[in-house]
Amino acid sequence: MQSFFDKFIPTSNSFRPRTTTELFALRLAQKLDDAPAVGHYVTLAENHSESQLLCAYRRTLRANGNGDRGRVFHRELEHTRANGSHERNAGLISIRVERRTVAAAIFHGDHLEYADSRQFSSDHERALASAVGFVNWMLERFAVESAALESIPKGEFQRRVLHNAVCRILRDRMLAIWEVPRTVLFESCGHPPLKSRTELREVATSIWPILIGTHAKVFIQDAAVLGLHVQTERLFIINQ
Repeated sequence: MQSFFDKFIPTSNSFRPRTTTELFALRLAQKLDDAPAVGHYVTLAENHSESQLLCAYRRTLRANGNGDRGRVFHRELEHTRANGSHERNAGLISIRVERRTVAAAIFHGDHLEYADSRQFSSDHERALASAVGFVNWMLERFAVESAALESIPKGEFQRRVLHNAVCRILRDRMLAIWEVPRTVLFESCGHPPLKSRTELREVATSIWPILIGTHAKVFIQDAAVLGLHVQTERLFIINQ
């Protein structure tokens, strides 16, 4: 008998996640080298528990023998019970640093609990002090176990200074820090990979319509996408 997977035809259209579940499904498909079939993985994510999918993913990585990962995954999923490891309650602060703005988003698992931003003076010292004060205020208000920041390209001196100051605060609080290049976010948030910051922000506002708004919100959108990316990656890392 032909399985549903055998009958599935990979989509040739672009895919942009509209929910946290769809982003999880996209990352699963990408990690199984089966991104063109992402629509099928969305269906799987809607009809199986996250725990089942993670367990099948872990078994796929550890499986011996030949065969493509997508097919092995489906075989494992047929015999999997819900015992995948996940830290859906892990607290994270995701921070986007710009020259005169810092935005932060607080996550518990894939739930966006709070987000805010601050715009600073053009004076370098005052901007630095304001950035440090804002991040400290966020950390005092919310309990988190780790932090995420977008990597700063070489040559961006002012952003680098603010970025380093924020990292010192996080290290002083003994928080694990994830640094993610923008290109990684482009690759992980769409198939084919996104091409611009605008497209990345469209993904953010599709997942969280509440973040649609004025220009001041765009950096919050960046922080939110970054945070969801890290929280999703955490699940796959602990299930390797």
